[in-house]
Amino acid sequence: MAAGVLRRGAGDADAFRAGRPGRHPGARVPAQGSRGLMLLEARDLTKNFGGVRALDGAGFAIAEAGIVGLIGPNGAGKTTLFDMIAGRQFPDAGRVTLDGRDVTGLPPERRAALGLARTFQECRVFPEWTLRENLLFAARPRSFASALLRAFTRQEALPGGAAARAEELLRLATLDAYADAPASILSFGQRRMLEIASALMTRPRWLLLDEPAAGINPGLLDALGRFLRRAHADQGGLFLIVEHNMEFIMGLAGRIIVMHQGAVLADGPPEAVQSDEAVIEAYLG
Repeated sequence: MAAGVLRRGAGDADAFRAGRPGRHPGARVPAQGSRGLMLLEARDLTKNFGGVRALDGAGFAIAEAGIVGLIGPNGAGKTTLFDMIAGRQFPDAGRVTLDGRDVTGLPPERRAALGLARTFQECRVFPEWTLRENLLFAARPRSFASALLRAFTRQEALPGGAAARAEELLRLATLDAYADAPASILSFGQRRMLEIASALMTRPRWLLLDEPAAGINPGLLDALGRFLRRAHADQGGLFLIVEHNMEFIMGLAGRIIVMHQGAVLADGPPEAVQSDEAVIEAYLG
């Protein structure tokens, strides 16, 4: 790794220490993978880009439902690992399993069919559509042809229960007052919650969130955290969250996985990770 990548400064280390650890309500209800298998496992993942090793034997296993944070300094390999779980990249070595099934070579749409959903750093909603329409769109089949049809007509038949599911998610996100308003009236933070609600429409077993707190007004972060806790308590499953906002993720997740130089450096409860000297050193550089 290039020198200086991890030199984020004392300010970042102070923010790391200042995070408020605490287990979310959903973590109290364990739900092990089918037949006792791991809900999600990344095993010995390696990835090279030219002469740069982005992942160097990275791995972890998650047996129970919960909210799990994936953190690390810039260049630690978080995004590459996330992409491999989602199927957007494939490892040079190692494997990814969901409920014990090897999905290492499966494309994103095949993983989605198994129950995996993902959001991205850039917020993806249809601003000219109402909040309700955005959610109902997300509930429909995902083939390319049907996606084109939906984009132009929005007339495709809805799966059973989709309307009720949309109402419930809008309520959980405290966006129900704007259900029939265009998404363009929302603040950036509210649009982020709408995007997450869209990803939750199909009740995914695995939800991957890529920096959900990024760019959100501090005044809305508590609302975002409450929404994620409520949503997880409502449906269970695994919420795996890449996040740079230490205070936010330490107060939300019941488990924190720390990456450094392409490998897992630490893995445990927030309070244990925060006091880990190796982790503190990684953030200080």
